[in-house]
Amino acid sequence: MEGGALFNPGFLGGSFLWWVGQIVDDSAWRDNINSGKYEDRTGIPGWGRRYKVRIIGLHDQGEESIPSDQLPWAQVMYPVTAGGGQAGASDSTKLRQGNMVFGFFIDGQEQQVPVIMGVLGNNSQTVLTQKNSTVADTVTDSQPGVLAKSGYSEGTKAKSGTAREVPPDDDLSLTKPEDGPPSNENADGVQQTNVSDSKRQAKCEEKIALAKPQPDEFINSVLKGIQTTIENLTNKIDSILQTIQSYADAITNKVTKIQDSIEDAIRGATSQLTKFMKPIFDKIQEYALKILNKGFNMIIAALPSSMRYQFKDMVQVITELMLCMYNKMTGKLAGQISGALKNALNIDKVLEDAIAAGQSNKGNGNFVGSPTNPKVPMCAAESLVSTVIRINQGEINESNNAIVNNLNAYLEDVNETLAGITGFASEITNTIDDVIGSMTGALDFTNFSINIFGCELKPTPAQSDIYTFCSGGDSTPPPAKPSSKSVADGVEKAPIGEEGEPTQFLEPDKTQPDLDFTEDDAAKITAEERALADIPADQNPDPRSNTVVRDDIDTELERARAGDRSGLDDALDIQ
Repeated sequence: MEGGALFNPGFLGGSFLWWVGQIVDDSAWRDNINSGKYEDRTGIPGWGRRYKVRIIGLHDQGEESIPSDQLPWAQVMYPVTAGGGQAGASDSTKLRQGNMVFGFFIDGQEQQVPVIMGVLGNNSQTVLTQKNSTVADTVTDSQPGVLAKSGYSEGTKAKSGTAREVPPDDDLSLTKPEDGPPSNENADGVQQTNVSDSKRQAKCEEKIALAKPQPDEFINSVLKGIQTTIENLTNKIDSILQTIQSYADAITNKVTKIQDSIEDAIRGATSQLTKFMKPIFDKIQEYALKILNKGFNMIIAALPSSMRYQFKDMVQVITELMLCMYNKMTGKLAGQISGALKNALNIDKVLEDAIAAGQSNKGNGNFVGSPTNPKVPMCAAESLVSTVIRINQGEINESNNAIVNNLNAYLEDVNETLAGITGFASEITNTIDDVIGSMTGALDFTNFSINIFGCELKPTPAQSDIYTFCSGGDSTPPPAKPSSKSVADGVEKAPIGEEGEPTQFLEPDKTQPDLDFTEDDAAKITAEERALADIPADQNPDPRSNTVVRDDIDTELERARAGDRSGLDDALDIQ
């Protein structure tokens, strides 16, 4: 047999020696491999993908004789399907510390150049240890124990940055292990459910609101979107609260602080709800503007043609004023919605009950880990919208009243021109004064018709108002559809929110006398300063006591008249 070609000791491989071993703690070999991106090909610290392997029967266990860093480097034999790197044909190794590998010595009897041919897969029943350490608490030649180690186990040298492995979701078990790490780390459990399956299922069942473009269905579609968002939020909060009782929810959500996680969920839902709430306020604004335009048409018809262009300018100013006021309201929607949500959900009470249920191992009749499916009725969305509108009711009425007052002032100015034609102010005021009271009409208001020519076929209305990745589109049954009237009724019943202090502006008091511009300039300035300083004339015998600013201005004016304008160069600079 020794004369055969395979066993001819005169060439490499003549003595084929098998071995089985275990890849040691990666503290001994991870510096050979870059843990992140690099540019230069020479930036690889070591030569190829190499590992330190403690071969059973050849090297002692527990590092009593041979430390791990003194073990020979083991090369890797790739399959023909992986290629060798030439022409871009290559594959990466997936070996980790603790893997049981087998191979041969390419140098035969010298036994210094081991080559890894394959890896023995770990099975689900094997309990893996999470710590690589020294002789004191590991398997040695004289101390029995378990060799199986986790690929995520702590090394004798701490890892940092990209070198630190974090178990991915598809390698985390949903069942709490009695012993060992939470990761699966097996080759035979390919069908075992894991955290990624749980997250995928939750995302698959999450409802996505679909807005309907039809004008007569738009607001109802928005209300359905609000209901869907609240339902997603309650499901998320329920999952967070279940982390107190359920290991599967705890490892899926990775919650560190329950209160902070709930706050984050509410913030995310608030952003979505603000998106749906704004069209409702736009519809109220559109309704109020439509009523205004009806009144404007009455005034324009009564005005002389020579004055209509002036009224047109005033209409533009009023429209811009209304837009500004409603934009101010919508800018505060996020905070108002967040507060209304917290009040409606009563998070503190819910969290207290969940903690108590976790301590007693049951809550609301559900045993620990039992799934819950919170449902949100349509009235919850209608109540939220009513609450937010109620909070802004004062500003809406203030906006409308400001417009009506400006209109009344204009009508008083042109009263002589409109002599004999009365009733404009009262009619417009009665029409716009109570937009909140006409909330049903405002939400159901349609400003245009899609059928422009009259002979067009009506578009097929959309049926689906929600969508899920699991089941596709779905629609709300008629009994559960939203109602604009319910929102209008809820506005009257909703609690009035706290209103902030109005911004104070510096304005002349009504008791301040009109200034005669024929008087001396100094006397006029003194009177103005005295009025703004709220100092009665009889208590201000010195007319120059409040004119320090006036003195500075007079000085600069005198210098400017003399040709020195240096003091006025920065007069318009904004600090």
